[in-house]
Amino acid sequence: MANVRKNKIGGARHPDAFWLESLQVRFLHIQPHPLDYRWRIHKKTLRHSVLWFVEQGELMLWVDGNPHRCKEGDICVMPANGEISARSASQEIRLTSINFDADISFLSSQSWMNVLNVPIVFQGMHEELGPVISEMLRHSETPSPYAHLLMQSNMLRILFALLSKVGKDALPASISHMDNRIHAIVQFLLAHPEKMPKIAELAELVQLSESHLRKLFIQYTKQAPLHFVHQLKVEQAQRILIQCSKPVSQISRELGIENANYFTKLFKAKSGLTPMQYRQKYGLWLNDE
Repeated sequence: MANVRKNKIGGARHPDAFWLESLQVRFLHIQPHPLDYRWRIHKKTLRHSVLWFVEQGELMLWVDGNPHRCKEGDICVMPANGEISARSASQEIRLTSINFDADISFLSSQSWMNVLNVPIVFQGMHEELGPVISEMLRHSETPSPYAHLLMQSNMLRILFALLSKVGKDALPASISHMDNRIHAIVQFLLAHPEKMPKIAELAELVQLSESHLRKLFIQYTKQAPLHFVHQLKVEQAQRILIQCSKPVSQISRELGIENANYFTKLFKAKSGLTPMQYRQKYGLWLNDE
């Protein structure tokens, strides 16, 4: 993850930048839990992503059957739809549980934790994140309608700290849980945003038939290859549109689509807005000066 690539559109970029920019997060709930040695959870399926901050004591946690020991000061992160079991490993436990939703927009069929190689346990996070979580708890009962803004911002601070640690620890490359051939195609598309390859070319790249490639894409991304490529192009275009004032026709060419009218129709079909409408709604207005 230490490699940095350059492309014609964005300059130097971290290889995980696109996934991180596509990550959507929504804070849901925070709750402190004082527990004792009798505490148990048996095969519970999570409806949302869950984060536990262990303030005191130790616990054993199983996520999809895999064991993890969580100690004082650790943070445990569990994915939505994961099956968990847990039990106390000390006389007393004090933990804070945070529920949140997270997904990567065009890889919604993949767990965001798998895509970004997020481990279950982060050790020794008390000093860095303890104050952030304490602030969230203090404001959790605040009747102010603005308290949710603080909760959301602190949720993002927590994920920033955790994901920064993932990068620092140089875990394996992104989307390693995908089929290697799908992984290779996605990396090719990200490394060459100026290309708009035909499906036959992508199939040849990984030495598969078009029909086999289609089956793999639907299995791992829930989209046919062409739909995936189109969605990727639109996501890339959205980032360019809000960051600069380049003409739509130029952005279209930089993304490998020579016909700007076709690009506009594709963009609207995927986002509900034309490129200019999207820029007007979400763009940095200072770019117009």
